Amino acid sequence: MTRILDRYLIRQSLAAVFLGALLYSVLGVVSVTLPRLQWIMGAPVGPVLGWLALQVPTSLVQTLPLALVLGVLISYGRLAADRELIAMQAGGVPLRRVALVYVLLGLGCTVLSLGINEYVLPRTHGQVATQYWQLTSGSSGLWRLAGQSILVDDVSLHFASTDRSTDELFDVRIERWQGQELLVLFAERARFEENGIRLFGYSSTLIDFASLGQQHADAVEAYGQLLRARNEPAGEQASLLVSTSESVDELVARFSQGGFEDPVSISEARERSLDEQLSAADRRQMRVLYQRKLAEPFGSLALLLLAMPLATRYARSRGLAFGLSLIVTLAWYVLMTVGQLLAQSGTLPVWLGLWLANIVLATVGTVLLQQRRAP
Repeated sequence: MTRILDRYLIRQSLAAVFLGALLYSVLGVVSVTLPRLQWIMGAPVGPVLGWLALQVPTSLVQTLPLALVLGVLISYGRLAADRELIAMQAGGVPLRRVALVYVLLGLGCTVLSLGINEYVLPRTHGQVATQYWQLTSGSSGLWRLAGQSILVDDVSLHFASTDRSTDELFDVRIERWQGQELLVLFAERARFEENGIRLFGYSSTLIDFASLGQQHADAVEAYGQLLRARNEPAGEQASLLVSTSESVDELVARFSQGGFEDPVSISEARERSLDEQLSAADRRQMRVLYQRKLAEPFGSLALLLLAMPLATRYARSRGLAFGLSLIVTLAWYVLMTVGQLLAQSGTLPVWLGLWLANIVLATVGTVLLQQRRAP
């Protein structure tokens, strides 16, 4: 009997959640696309549709908690309005047994969002940025990075210009600090490969700044201590591969100023938040990103706690369900935004600022549930 009831509740809720996910995801993609519409006008339809499809995972993670709210308000509210919840209780099925199905659905949405954040978004974010520049300028977007000092792993990359047709870099400089020693690589040109950056026409110089505090007999000895090594390539065709963990797509997404999110997974954000080589401001920014990537998926469970009592009290029609979902959505986004601003400014601890929306709404939902159970 309970299995039949579970299947019935799942069918009722999944249809509504799918509707909400489709609606909110499309709205999310459209909101990102509209400000850029003037730049992609005239581009081929096929690549534009592919570019829009790549944005769906990002929009899905951000809107899945809201879709769950809409689904619960519609399905659970209909059960309450049609007296089906009362009939289930009369048949010996307690409300907590009915609610368990929705809790499991919320857990499923949370796990799905966490998986997308960890494994999907780091790839799609970079591809979205690269394809945007392909659509608007005919190149990957590396040209937007020319003249900047770009942090790639533990090295700083700088190049003066690029060939937009081949993505080849010119007048390249790579710097790496280790303590007070600075290794500088110069190259006439370079290109990105699968495992790093390959330099052509390169030279390397190792400088030890610690030697400046030492006493030296003459200038020649001082110069020799300061300039520890200088190497030239054996021939004109010689090349050097500098290994990196980041691809062209990831760098373009981070530094091209296209307005796309940083393509960082949950685990990468956590590692960077603990990296002592980053500045305090950069580590705080990574902590904010890490906590947001955790808090957004768990928003499904927090909003679920609020949606269930609202559904039984007020969601007597689909119109009311849509209206309530908009109100809850607005409250969640406002609290999430305010909490993030307070976390970034240091007014609140990072974890508290990013989890503020979930804590507040889950608390309100729990209070409403307790009031309903009270005699």
